[in-house]
Amino acid sequence: MSIVGYQSNVPKAQGGGLIANTQRELSVPSNQLNADMLHSPGRNIYAVINENIVIGKDIRLRSRSGRKEIAGWQLSLPAPINKNQQGEHTGTLLSRQGKPFYYAIDDDGRVFVSGIFNDPEDEIIFNVNPYVAELPLKFRPFSGGIFVLSPDVIERDEIEESEPVLVRRTRVPSTL
Repeated sequence: MSIVGYQSNVPKAQGGGLIANTQRELSVPSNQLNADMLHSPGRNIYAVINENIVIGKDIRLRSRSGRKEIAGWQLSLPAPINKNQQGEHTGTLLSRQGKPFYYAIDDDGRVFVSGIFNDPEDEIIFNVNPYVAELPLKFRPFSGGIFVLSPDVIERDEIEESEPVLVRRTRVPSTL
């Protein structure tokens, strides 16, 4: 058995200090969610690490109308930085009852989902594979156009209801 590891020099900021990792937790506003989908209260969070690495954290979606089959554009997340020539960023999601749902994220961050619910109360556990997003973060809302979110610290009372909401900003200490 062999153990492989990697250690690099600790990165330094331009001013000479150490670079600290950051994490922002954002929620999905209503204009970035299909009108027929509903998120569970308090379960509407994804994280952005170091301003542009997107990870699903705790988003749960279900059909508002109780329809069994969903297909098409259901959600908007930040647009990926690499425009994929072979297709979208894809993967499989599971519902709370274990049903598979398939997703694809296109170059604009539009998330297309397809699958079938067995129960109107079942929810998709929306943990997408991590990806690197374009900076500044860009979203394609259902109302049209493109929304851009600055990487600067945003306070809750400075943003409109339709914008992604900063839940928490955390500095993650370096382990080196």
